Amino acid sequence: MRYFRLIFTFMKAAFQNESAYRLNFVMNFLSAVLGLAGGIGGIYILYVNNEVLNGWTMPETLAVLGVYMLVQAVKNVVIGPSMNKLGGMDGEIESGTFDYTLLKPISTQYYISVREWSLWSVLHIAVAAGVVLFAIDGMNSEITLLAAAQFLLALVISLGILYSVMLILSSVAFWYRGTYMLWIMEDILQAGRYPIGIYPRPLRLVLTWVLPVGFIVSVPAEALVQKAEPLMLAAGAVLMVILFTVATLFFNRSLHKYSSASS
Repeated sequence: MRYFRLIFTFMKAAFQNESAYRLNFVMNFLSAVLGLAGGIGGIYILYVNNEVLNGWTMPETLAVLGVYMLVQAVKNVVIGPSMNKLGGMDGEIESGTFDYTLLKPISTQYYISVREWSLWSVLHIAVAAGVVLFAIDGMNSEITLLAAAQFLLALVISLGILYSVMLILSSVAFWYRGTYMLWIMEDILQAGRYPIGIYPRPLRLVLTWVLPVGFIVSVPAEALVQKAEPLMLAAGAVLMVILFTVATLFFNRSLHKYSSASS
């Protein structure tokens, strides 16, 4: 229960901090609109001469874009801001201020995962939800209760995989001080703007089993448009558990590589 109360404390502190910079609200709104315009423009180009692309209609591809934006938005609300403080030349590990993090009387992994919130980024979540609802409205079939449940399950799996990969990338900074690896995740996720199914088979395999963009974006979208296979959902759940376990072990092992400011 104490850990849940801490989340509200962090959110309250973030709100007080961001209220002093109200221009950030406008900038985040413009960023969401521009990102949406760019995404829709790319989809329009794909479908200007095609009604169906490798089995995907335009509304279904729009649903993929909505899921991509939703995952990105959740990442930018808490996971990204929290872990961004670790690596880089100005990060806690390089400057030695990670000492104060280690002194906190709570789990270090928990703290570095939820300590910073970018509440204005909630606007991106609202825009993403609007895109998903608009895409659903453009489909010919109704979303069943089973499809909705599969979508929520796939979304939890997606965020679990995303968190685990980001924790692994952030932990690299303990081994190579001053490095910042989270940009890799940002670049990888760009491939998730469109359905994995429209890419050539070799690239689909890479984006699913090597770089898990398929599990992070496409599988939740497939569940939403009722194209998901139960086997893929099960595989995603197994992958999430494995990656989370690996990420936790790697993070705890990486902590031993840290040299405090006083050493």
